[in-house]
Amino acid sequence: MSAYRVLDGKAFTNRDFEAVPLPTSCQMYSRWSNFIHTDPEVQAFRTTAPVRGPGDYNLHVSCLKREDIPDVSFEHFIAHDLREWLDPTYRQDPKNAPKQFHFREWYHEGRLEVMPRAEEAASYVESLPYYRAPVEVLWNFSNFGELQWDRVERSVQLPGRPGPRADDADAPAVDGSMLLPAIYANVGPDLMQQDIEAIRERQLDQLNHLPQMRRGSLLRHAMAEAIDKELQPLSALCRKHGTFGEAVLPGAFNPITGFFLRAYDGNFMAACIETEIHFYSISLDTS
Repeated sequence: MSAYRVLDGKAFTNRDFEAVPLPTSCQMYSRWSNFIHTDPEVQAFRTTAPVRGPGDYNLHVSCLKREDIPDVSFEHFIAHDLREWLDPTYRQDPKNAPKQFHFREWYHEGRLEVMPRAEEAASYVESLPYYRAPVEVLWNFSNFGELQWDRVERSVQLPGRPGPRADDADAPAVDGSMLLPAIYANVGPDLMQQDIEAIRERQLDQLNHLPQMRRGSLLRHAMAEAIDKELQPLSALCRKHGTFGEAVLPGAFNPITGFFLRAYDGNFMAACIETEIHFYSISLDTS
């Protein structure tokens, strides 16, 4: 892997920056079942098989080709990302914001000081499992590779489904059980088309172990059809782009050459990433 450099909040204290337009070549936004992506095929797949997270879930990803802004450094890109987050005036009226900006106010200094140190950011990059690439940050922050088929959730609107119980238990099964598990699959960013059939077989095997449902719930064969239906567009994305990660994120596996970890805790994770071809901003906040 290429050597990479790491920055932290101290690098931006009392610095002046020029505001320049920053076009994006890829954008992604997810909140609950609402998913937006520059590529309509990715958007269609993730709308059907939504990214899931606990509580109030907001994922935002932007990607910029460096050749489109040759005069913008990685530090300048980070500064723009910080400005959108730290400057209330800019957030309220970005069109009329000053063309020069800086981080000199007391609230700037306080927020910059508590950001993860460069050593922590470097340790995070080293912890990435295989490629030390932007797509692994996306997968780590958002659990983007999780697919879920919830039989109970899909049964809610079926005619004749039993009404909800007072204890909030789900629809009953013939064996008397009340809480029925969902089926999960975790796929990596390097998922290829030839891997899809094995995933399908594993999910159908899991389905065979779920209890039969009583009247008003999705039948097992209908659930199997739903699994097949959702894996088909994923297979098409992998065939078209090579891997799932490359379908989702341009330059997904290019090695990280620069890294800024803005936040990393249980409820908020944010990073700016540099490769030889792209700049990325990836953030997730939950409650």
